[in-house]
Amino acid sequence: MRLIKFLLPILVIGAGVGLFRHFHATKVEPDPIQSRLRPPVVAAMTVQRQSLAPELTLFGRIEAPDNSVLSAGIAADVVEVTVREGNSVPAGDIVVRLDDADAALEILQRKASVAEIQAQIESDRRTYAADQEALEREQEMLALMQKAVARARALARTSAGTEAALEDMQRQEQQLLLAITQRRRSIDDHSTRRKLWKARLDNAEAALSRAEHDYARTSVRAPYSGRVIEVLVSPGVRVTPGTPLVRMYDHLSLEVRAQVPRRYVPLLRESINRGREIVATLENDRVETELMLDRLAAAVTQGQGGVDAFFHAGRRTLPALGSTVELALKLPSLDGVVAIPPDALYGDDRVYRIVEGRLESRTVTRLGLRRDADGRQQLLLDGSAFGEGDLLMVSRLPQAINGLAVETGAVDD
Repeated sequence: MRLIKFLLPILVIGAGVGLFRHFHATKVEPDPIQSRLRPPVVAAMTVQRQSLAPELTLFGRIEAPDNSVLSAGIAADVVEVTVREGNSVPAGDIVVRLDDADAALEILQRKASVAEIQAQIESDRRTYAADQEALEREQEMLALMQKAVARARALARTSAGTEAALEDMQRQEQQLLLAITQRRRSIDDHSTRRKLWKARLDNAEAALSRAEHDYARTSVRAPYSGRVIEVLVSPGVRVTPGTPLVRMYDHLSLEVRAQVPRRYVPLLRESINRGREIVATLENDRVETELMLDRLAAAVTQGQGGVDAFFHAGRRTLPALGSTVELALKLPSLDGVVAIPPDALYGDDRVYRIVEGRLESRTVTRLGLRRDADGRQQLLLDGSAFGEGDLLMVSRLPQAINGLAVETGAVDD
């Protein structure tokens, strides 16, 4: 019994070794050709440098440079608000009415002041004319009086007249001389009085114009055709000069502010300086709107990765103020550009050439996007990284690495 327990493990091991040798000797050897893995088949394209216009995708915001806060010009009560938020308002339409009673009374007072001064001016003019006429007669009377004094003096020397009569006539002569002097002074002062009254009239008329202007301010009007952003008052509110009433913007001034990567800024600035039109397309509610590049920002905010560009739509309709939009910006054509399908790009900056049946990676510089004649998206690369006629893999191959053997399938020219 002990012998059996001792020999049993040895017999099991021996049987196992024998079976292993049997199977090893009788196994069928596989075909060496069938055991070899076939390289993956990939699509390729022949590199061609072209002159193409890249397209950039930008994200922007609708803004309005002509964004106004209409405020009260006088102190008055709000009588009526004729608009609501979101309303479109033609230029010149009344948006808020203020109580005009006080302004109307002020106009009446100012008109009365003007009329009073005008009457004073007319009275002074008549006085001047009367003084001139009176001066002529007083001078004639003076001549007669001087003759009479001379006769009275001659009579007094011959005792035919009295000294009292002579003195009386001399007193009348002096009184007449004094009257003539005052008359001449009044006439000479006419020019000064006229300037004084003119100044007073100018002040009164200016006060009247100001009162009429204040009266006109009781009707607050839209300075341009636009849309109302916010109404800040309601009827019954007492406002003072400068109180905000309504916020609105000119819908024709709407523009899109979008940030352009810095590497494209010199190209855009040169195009603007040369008067070339740069077009961007905005799609909203399945409607495409063409925008024109108007200008570039003069300064860059700290931390920005690009420069703000401003696009205007002319009289075309844009989404609501403050909306975020996506733009397709078409840049000026560039020479020596290579267009590839998106699947040909690995990561952000790597493609694979096919050289003698093996992959060779290349680092590339992206210039933008475009769509071909069939509407398919293409990536545009700087062609200086390639040789003319290079074969480029355009398939998406997850295991793509340098040196990987591949078979070329369809080649796109």
